[in-house]
Amino acid sequence: MPSTFVYTNAAAAFEEFEPEIRAFDAAGLVVDVRQAWWERCTVSVDALDRPQLRRMLYLLRPGDTVMMLRLASVGRSVGDVLATIDRLRALDVGLFCVELGEFNLTARELTAPMRTLLAVGRLERQSRSARMKESAISATARGHRLGRRPAVAETSHDDIRQALHRGVSVSELARAFHVSRQTIMRIREGGQSPVDG
Repeated sequence: MPSTFVYTNAAAAFEEFEPEIRAFDAAGLVVDVRQAWWERCTVSVDALDRPQLRRMLYLLRPGDTVMMLRLASVGRSVGDVLATIDRLRALDVGLFCVELGEFNLTARELTAPMRTLLAVGRLERQSRSARMKESAISATARGHRLGRRPAVAETSHDDIRQALHRGVSVSELARAFHVSRQTIMRIREGGQSPVDG
């Protein structure tokens, strides 16, 4: 028989969970404490990394329902909320958030809150992408090199080539500069040295 679980990340102890129970009651939900999971976990932690939520997920079975009071219990950002919803949908578990009304967020058909979350998620991604592009253009205009720094500074390339010409081995130079032999060989051939890592 399907079970209904409740979860909150706003209560460190049962005493703190009691006001949450009253909030669930006010929303018309009777809380079975045996199926209730609570913890105080900062909202900066991904939902699926929260210890009590992970333990609860382990117990969920297809057809079960999870109830939460606030969207902050579902995730730390729109992307994280959507990841939690996807995980519960994959488990064939219903998810209701009192803050969003009587909508099953894991339903196959798109509900109004899900359409809103998806649209806000797209907006966040587009905004982040635009900021990164603007930042890259600005950095380039100021003469900054983008990406990770080269394994060997370009000012050392001529020194390496001269040392090779004098007969210093590739292996010796690789050890001296703490890079791979391939890096020294690329510099010898006039190519760019690869980035660190």
